[in-house]
Amino acid sequence: MKDLQNIDVRLTDALERELLQEAIDNQQSYAFDRAISHFFHKVVSFFNAPEVQLTPHTARTAH
Repeated sequence: MKDLQNIDVRLTDALERELLQEAIDNQQSYAFDRAISHFFHKVVSFFNAPEVQLTPHTARTAH
């Protein structure tokens, strides 16, 4: 009977390791997906940015 309890514990430990590994993989996948999303958002916002003139003398102010 003692051997049967050890088998149950080993199965539980193995299941726990498997679940932890799955959680770690999911977390890394989520972080990677967020990083890729952030990168593409920056690229799109760069191309959609309005053109700005860099010379200050071209700016006109209303007085």
